[in-house]
Amino acid sequence: MTSPLTMKCKCGTFEATFDAPPRVIFNCQCRSCVSVVQSIESREGFDGTSMKCDDESGGAAVAIYKSNNTTVVKSGKDSVGFMKVGENGKIARPYCTKCGTILFNVYAPNWCAVNRNALTNAEGEAFTPTGEVMNVNCKSAFDAAKVKGPKSNTLPFKMLLKFIPILAGFGVDGSNKEESLIPEDMSKVEVSPITWE
Repeated sequence: MTSPLTMKCKCGTFEATFDAPPRVIFNCQCRSCVSVVQSIESREGFDGTSMKCDDESGGAAVAIYKSNNTTVVKSGKDSVGFMKVGENGKIARPYCTKCGTILFNVYAPNWCAVNRNALTNAEGEAFTPTGEVMNVNCKSAFDAAKVKGPKSNTLPFKMLLKFIPILAGFGVDGSNKEESLIPEDMSKVEVSPITWE
C-alpha cells in the first residue's frame, strides 16, 4: 500500500485523508466541470489551489475515491460553499469559501471526485500521478484544440471497469455523509450559468 494522501484547501480550513491510492485519475474536459472551475477560480480574490489540469484546456484534475477510503478530518458549514451548473443542476460541488479551493467535483455517499491538485503525500509534497493522465469527455470540451496528451471523447472502457462498481455500490459502505459537504437546499446553491446551449 502507498502512503496515505491528504487533501487540504490552500488556507487549511478543510482537510480530508485517503487511506488508499485513487481508484481512477483523469482530467475531465466536460463543460459542466470546466464551467464550475472557471466560475469559482475567476472570482476576484481567489487564492485557492486550482483544480485546473496542467495544460491550457482548463479541464478539471480529478481523482476518484471510494467512500470507504475517505475521512473528513476538518470542515465546517460556515466555510463550505456549493456551486451547481444551471438552475436545475443535480450536483453541488463543494468549495472553501475562505480561499476558493474546489474541494470535490462530486461528493456522494459511495464515492467522491477529489480536486487532485490539492492532494499531498505524508511528507507534504504534491501528489503526482505516475504516467500520463487521460483527458476524458473531450467531445464536450469548450476548445478541443487546447486539450493535450492522451484523450478520449468518453470515459474509456478500462476506466469504466473501475468506476462502475463504485457507482453501483459494490465494495463501498456509503459512508460519505459529512453534513458540511452536502447542501441543505439545492435551490439555494450558487449557479454557474449554462453558456453553451
